[in-house]
This record gives sequence, C-alpha cells and structure tokens, in this order.
Amino acid sequence: MLAAVGGKVAGLLAASPGPLGGLRGLVTVRSILGNIGVLVLPEQFAVGKAHEAFGEDGSLKDPKQRQAVESIGARVAQVAAALQGKS
Repeated sequence: MLAAVGGKVAGLLAASPGPLGGLRGLVTVRSILGNIGVLVLPEQFAVGKAHEAFGEDGSLKDPKQRQAVESIGARVAQVAAALQGKS
C-alpha cells in the first residue's frame, strides 16, 4: 500500500469522445486503485461523446449526467467523512 493514497476514498468518472465514455478504462483504474489501498466506491459514471457533452463553461449540458457526477462526488465526501468519524 502506498502511504499517500492508502485509506483514501475514490469515485470513478471518465469522459471520452467514444460512445462508451471511457467506461472500459475504469475497470483497470478500479483494479489499480484497489490494489494500492484506495477504497473505490461501486458508483461510477462515464460520459460518452464528451466533445459534445460539455458546454463552453466546462459544465455538462445534460442535467441527468450532471446529477450523476454530483452524486458520485457527494458519495465520496459522505464516505470519507464517515471513515473519519465526522458523519
């Protein structure tokens, strides 16, 4: 386990121009992070056709996609707080 990341919490997100949005790569990232002691949440989200999915300000155009990303971020914060006894 690497001291800098061991015990950290991660939610996985990906974006790519392909239709799957980098989904297949998340399998590898999940494996690597798990092997170095990161608690990887089961929730994940991939944005396909990313070149069309984001507005000029960098935000996701689709409210459902934006909500999915925000939900994963909130879940990471919730789990991290619980692990630190701050829930």
